Amino acid sequence: MDKALEQPAASVVALGANAYWMVVVPVLAPVPIGFIAAGIPIDDQLLARMQGASALPKAIELVTSTGTGPWSVVARGVAPVSLAASLLGSARALPGAPAMVDVDDRDYVALAVRLDESERGSPMAAVLGYSLDDALRPYRRVAYAWAILLAVGLVFGLIGAAVIARGVSRPIEALAANAQRIEGGDYTPPPRLERNDEIGHLSAAFASMARAIGEREERIRFQADHDIATGLPNRLAADRAIDQSLSSNAGGALLAVGMARLPEIVKTMGHGIADRLMRHAAECVSRTAGGAGVARIGDTVLSVWMEGADQNGAITLAFRILDGLREPYREADLAIDAAPAVGIALHPQHGPKAELLAQRAEVALFAALGSEEPVIVYDPATDPHRPERLSLMGDLLQAIEHDQLRLFFQPKVNLANRAIDSVEALVRWPHPVRGLVPPDAFIGLAEETGNIRPLTRWVLATGAAQGREWAARGWNMRIAVNVSVRDLGDATLPDRIDQLLAVHHIQPERLMLEITESAVMGEPDAAIRVLKRLAERGIDLAIDDFGVGQSSFAYLRRLPVRELKIDQTFIRRLAEDEEDQTIVRSIVELGHRLGYRVTAEGVEDERAFEFLGRIGCDHAQGYFISKPVATGDFDAFIAAGRYPVAAYGMEAV
Repeated sequence: MDKALEQPAASVVALGANAYWMVVVPVLAPVPIGFIAAGIPIDDQLLARMQGASALPKAIELVTSTGTGPWSVVARGVAPVSLAASLLGSARALPGAPAMVDVDDRDYVALAVRLDESERGSPMAAVLGYSLDDALRPYRRVAYAWAILLAVGLVFGLIGAAVIARGVSRPIEALAANAQRIEGGDYTPPPRLERNDEIGHLSAAFASMARAIGEREERIRFQADHDIATGLPNRLAADRAIDQSLSSNAGGALLAVGMARLPEIVKTMGHGIADRLMRHAAECVSRTAGGAGVARIGDTVLSVWMEGADQNGAITLAFRILDGLREPYREADLAIDAAPAVGIALHPQHGPKAELLAQRAEVALFAALGSEEPVIVYDPATDPHRPERLSLMGDLLQAIEHDQLRLFFQPKVNLANRAIDSVEALVRWPHPVRGLVPPDAFIGLAEETGNIRPLTRWVLATGAAQGREWAARGWNMRIAVNVSVRDLGDATLPDRIDQLLAVHHIQPERLMLEITESAVMGEPDAAIRVLKRLAERGIDLAIDDFGVGQSSFAYLRRLPVRELKIDQTFIRRLAEDEEDQTIVRSIVELGHRLGYRVTAEGVEDERAFEFLGRIGCDHAQGYFISKPVATGDFDAFIAAGRYPVAAYGMEAV
């Protein structure tokens, strides 16, 4: 009313539990004579009418406060939403900015606005609330539109991906599958894609690559299984084919065709002409063999596999092959004879598998190349490469180490006084399992394997010990020991013999070393150096098996030899063969003229013994006098008194 003195005044006031819009208008006549006061109740219906006639939000509340308690609602709009309780709570001051409130699980933006009020009345405020759901409702259509557009785009994307998969991915997957197939060894080119894009070009390049790899793999496989010079299957391919043939138990024969002179041809004229010769031989053998499998299994060896053939059929084909190869190979002005030979191995008697058959056919071939027989069938009894022979060398080393060998002695008679003044020491081997092993069964193999040196050392040591025992009895006995070509290649041999003689107190002249002509001819310079060192020590040297070697007297003059031993092939029929008598007489006379003693070995009858004495031969050795005997039997032989033993006299021992 104070403000109404000048002009109408209005404010919102709270009376009890209701709100009123109070308007006071002065009555002027012309001075104020009174006031007209009107109180318009502000209730829910009024707020609803105001909301309908304006842009007021549906959620609206009028609140008042007594100043001591919380705000209380005096009127509420259309929407029955308790905004004031969520926004104001127990606070007395109104928030100065809009705030987010949660009413009944719905979000509202609420704002409290202070109303004009009477200075003496309670404070009044309007709490306005804007529902976010209502605010966002106009945009939901846009969201739905975007969702539909996204779904349509996704559908079209899936359709496009399917089209791409059919047009790109599937051909790529097919190419990947073909790559795995090629990796597994199947080089069949994939079908070409009839398209002109990058995938089509890639498919064409891939097919071309597969064909190139397949051709290259075929060439590599052919080269791995075939000989380059002849075009024939090589050893590995031949072994596979033969083993496959043997799986049917049909049997068969394997022929090894060798060219004896091919190594010499290579050294003289080179590998080129040797390859052409082998190509010519392969063509000749293939024509002759007919349907038999021909292969090249070595540098100088061809093989022919005859499925189901027996020995007679194999020998027949072998001679037909030799007939075809005997014609010299001609090139320009050259005519080359390859000197062919054939070795034969039979299934199953000579081996169950191709590898063993080839090995034994080559063993027979090597025997044929070194003999007068051009065709030889494998014989296990004469095979020098049998596994049991190799195991025999291990047993030999054990026998030497454990002193299981025995030394036999064969006496030599001095034909001038008919006394025994020397013996030849011969090794014998009583094997604990095999029985008595003959020298021919292990000495040659010992030379091949290098075990001859420890064997020779054992013979020298045992012979020296026996010589000392005989010297103690007063026997003037020289002991002869055989040495091999490997022994002559040992530069320490003279020093070891010096040690043995010193240990056993034996004079050097009581020891004689027998060597063969072939042993000296193998390495003449090294052998002569060792022999000269031995001769300088006073050790006598003798040439064994003289007359069957390749040396001459002129060559022998280079050697420090004191004795020649005529080979027994000239002595066995000496009594009735005048040619042998002439040869032996000539050797004895020429040997004496050159300063050699001469011994005849292999004397088996009295007539030969007497003939040798008449022509002036120095010594005789053979079964007519005595076989090689052990030490005890030798003592019994001497005790029998058939031949006296030469005595030392005053010589030092």
